[in-house]
Amino acid sequence: MIRITSFRSRVFAALLAVAVVPTAIALTAGVLALRQVGTTIGTLGAWDEVAGSGRVLAEAARSAAPGDTAIDRVATAHTEALSASVRQSRVYALVADRAVRLLPWAALFAILFLSALSAWVARRLASNFSTPIQELVGWTERIAAGEELPPQRGRETGVREYRVLRRALRVGASRLETAQRQEVESARLRAWTEMARRVAHEIKNPLTPMRMSAATLARNGDPEVREAAEILLEEVARLDDMARTFTRFGRPPEGPPAEVDLVELARAVVTGYESGEVPVRLRATGVVPRIHGHHDILGQALRNLVVNAVEAVTEGGGSEVLVRVEAFGDGARLTVRDDGPGIPADLLDQIWLPNVTTRHRGSGLGLAMVRRAAEIHGGSAVALNRIEGGAEFEIRLPRTPASRRA
Repeated sequence: MIRITSFRSRVFAALLAVAVVPTAIALTAGVLALRQVGTTIGTLGAWDEVAGSGRVLAEAARSAAPGDTAIDRVATAHTEALSASVRQSRVYALVADRAVRLLPWAALFAILFLSALSAWVARRLASNFSTPIQELVGWTERIAAGEELPPQRGRETGVREYRVLRRALRVGASRLETAQRQEVESARLRAWTEMARRVAHEIKNPLTPMRMSAATLARNGDPEVREAAEILLEEVARLDDMARTFTRFGRPPEGPPAEVDLVELARAVVTGYESGEVPVRLRATGVVPRIHGHHDILGQALRNLVVNAVEAVTEGGGSEVLVRVEAFGDGARLTVRDDGPGIPADLLDQIWLPNVTTRHRGSGLGLAMVRRAAEIHGGSAVALNRIEGGAEFEIRLPRTPASRRA
């Protein structure tokens, strides 16, 4: 059994079966019918019999009434009419005979022509069908290789099914890219979490004896020794705070979630900075919905943003920090805005990574914990430079995380 594997061959076979086979059957039937008709109307058929019987009838009429001019005239006219009919019948018979001989060649020519036409149409159809398929195959190879798909230029045209496939591939590629990026970020986060825990453990071990030794030195009467001990105590406290930060990084939320009043949460964070060197103001806009989440994690995230903003303003010569709480979509948004130097352009896309910091003594985990807090609550964290100067950080939170929605 012959297997047709080529798409073009299959189209050609289908067209051949649809066009050539019925045509060949029709032509064969036409040849046979024409042969039968030619035999029926030709001199070998009924016209010869009619002509013979007519002549006999005319001769009988003349013999029955000799000398009757009327009968003779009618018989003569009838004989001439029969002769003309016989001659015309012979012409028809000749034409039919020639046609019957030529029809097989005409049928063969028609079959060859239809075959050539089918091959041409099959080639065009195969090209029209296979070209988009090859394009889509190339797209799948690009997706498998992690390459970008060709950009969409204007409105897509062509067969609707191919347009649907193109859109589906674009959506699939986008989702795959997002999933890969999230997987890479998750792997990086797991690695940093494990490293942070190990670093926190290694830092905490010597802190207690260092603190006790520094406290003992601080009680010494020598001013220089006491001053050095106080500096050592400050650094021990900073290391202890860093160790706590490392310990909290990547730790899952403790306890069940509850309704969180973001306005009260922001007011509690801002209260400690209202009378500081850099004033921090709070602005609540409209009715802010409560968020289903973890109060401590959100409070720590907002506190990290406020601390960063205050330090940026202090170092960059700004004047104030603004914390804004407002409704956003079906949830709420926390915004911390400062008028400091802003975020370096080369770090704008990297500031959420655990190992990136713009502070000389920063751990690099503050903003990473902010983004982690937003993601835990099904939201997102956004950073941008303001046109007026300074930076703006946003924590966007849905009313209820998608994983907890009914």
